[in-house]
Amino acid sequence: MKKWLSLILAALMLLPLIASAESPNNGVFNSTMFVYTENGKALNVRSTPEKGDNVIGYLKYGAKVKVTEFQGDWACIQYTPDLIAYVQSRYLMWYKPDPKPIPKPTEKPEDPDEKKIQEELKSEEDIVPTKLQAVATRASGWVNMRKKPSKTTKRIETIADGTVVTAYAETTNWYYVTDPTTGKTGYVRKDFLKALPVQEAEVDETTQIGKLNVNGEFLLQCRIPDGYSLQVISSRASKIIATLVSESTRDPQMMLTVAFNEMYADVQRMNDLSEEEIDTLKASYTDMNDVTFEEAETAAGTKLLIAKETGDDEDFVSISSVYMGYSVEFVLYPNADAAESALSEKQIQKAIDFLSDLEFVPAN
Repeated sequence: MKKWLSLILAALMLLPLIASAESPNNGVFNSTMFVYTENGKALNVRSTPEKGDNVIGYLKYGAKVKVTEFQGDWACIQYTPDLIAYVQSRYLMWYKPDPKPIPKPTEKPEDPDEKKIQEELKSEEDIVPTKLQAVATRASGWVNMRKKPSKTTKRIETIADGTVVTAYAETTNWYYVTDPTTGKTGYVRKDFLKALPVQEAEVDETTQIGKLNVNGEFLLQCRIPDGYSLQVISSRASKIIATLVSESTRDPQMMLTVAFNEMYADVQRMNDLSEEEIDTLKASYTDMNDVTFEEAETAAGTKLLIAKETGDDEDFVSISSVYMGYSVEFVLYPNADAAESALSEKQIQKAIDFLSDLEFVPAN
């Protein structure tokens, strides 16, 4: 009996060694792991195994993930049934962590500068990815990107005046940004970054072509229907909202939203999306009842996805596309003052007809 107990204990002592042997740095793998971050924050999910402007989602602390492969410091995961993504493998563990992570004990910094840095980092919070423009103190100057939120820390690079960067987090006095021209990330003081200028819509009275400058990256053009006017009602670095307003209460209203979407950061236009990606886009209409989809294209050959809510009343039509990382969506809905609360087929077709003149023109 004692001999059997000794054998069992020896086998149990070997289990950690076996588990260690099953933790490869590279190669195909297939197992369930859990998210563990020391500060309890969410883990960035990326489209490629590298840091940069490629965050497509987040996993909560303690979330269960299916790991299919390890690539160096990165783990390849099954993010959704149809989507493969990547996370840093150092934030994964084999068993579900405690509900509240225990922070590592840290010594109180004696260096006054280091103390200020730690206080600044405590205030850091993730934000919606926002495009900001570098503003130097001189027109021919530059802005410094630092390793930590302090001017005493290592300079990663200098950013030319006017360069547009993407901010992902902020502290009290600094933004954590990515420079798309180099792919480098670091901290820039808020004093040297500003929101992009408000966009204004232009309409050529002769041709009735409306033009919307999207952050200096491209022009969105479409023919304005007779009796309608194009108005920008909200403009931010990563999102522009405009409306097509009719002078008649019988005509439907149209809302235009142009928003930068990390999922499409590397997509030139909707034509480049795979069938699986188109299906994912269709699945985003989850808060509607019965939805039917049609496909069309602009005069320039850019694909459009038309979503209609079907039922007793056809009162919602969404016409969407993708261009240079931006999601572009026209939403058609009845005029609040109209006698009828539903959209007619004629009204829907009118919107589709004029959107066939939709074009995306590079800013340069």
